[in-house]
Amino acid sequence: MNNTTALCEAYDENVRPIIDLIDKLRMIGLENDISLPTVVVIGDQSSGKSSVLEAISGIQLPRGSGIVTRCPLELKMKNSSVWSSDIQYNTISGERIEMAIETSDNVERIIRNAQIAMTAGSKDISEELISLSVSGNDVPDLSIVDLPGIARIAVAGQSSDICNKIKKIIHKYAERENTVMLCVIPCNQDVATNESLNIARLVDPEGKRTLGVLTKPDLIDKADAPDWLTALQNSTEKIFCEHHQHQDSPIFSKCRVKCTVTMAARLV
Repeated sequence: MNNTTALCEAYDENVRPIIDLIDKLRMIGLENDISLPTVVVIGDQSSGKSSVLEAISGIQLPRGSGIVTRCPLELKMKNSSVWSSDIQYNTISGERIEMAIETSDNVERIIRNAQIAMTAGSKDISEELISLSVSGNDVPDLSIVDLPGIARIAVAGQSSDICNKIKKIIHKYAERENTVMLCVIPCNQDVATNESLNIARLVDPEGKRTLGVLTKPDLIDKADAPDWLTALQNSTEKIFCEHHQHQDSPIFSKCRVKCTVTMAARLV
């Protein structure tokens, strides 16, 4: 038995049951009374959160402009030889919905339908959780909660306090000491003023629970290259993993090659 096989068997025996238990506790609502370990994804609208989650899970999630993630989405992933998926949520009227998803092509549509059923309008949000389970041979053993994208201003059809509502949902998860925050930072924005990092700094000033994830590296302006190099070297905030820390991770390896090559081309 090689080291990799032994590690996988030890993980399945000791770690996987803990992840399953945490998922079950969260599903029945005990996270309101018990601080459960959680990985959350935080970012501005159109920051590339969906692309990050799709790269990790291998399934297509809702995309578009404006508020796309309108409810917290718990993505429970499990490595398995057979693909399967199911979704659970409560409608705005209180009806409990539990249904199997037959193919990966249906996931995006079913999530959009769930969000419609959980909110008062097409541009409304809810703090209620959608639980999506996905199993497959290209899926890591991991649970992540995707949160609504940070908005700067309300648009037509949205309540005037929509921005505060979104930040309230984000703070609800981010303030918990057992939460690890994945801050999605698009490379066409100033990293120093990124709102997801501002929230992380507020609740985690030492950066012990914060990881930065860069998206859209092809949009880096050469004039901003020194600032991005400084950020990637963790000279100002230690939020980026060094290469040796994740080079063997199946999660990072799916995104790393394209991102690294594209970013290097823009920074040279």
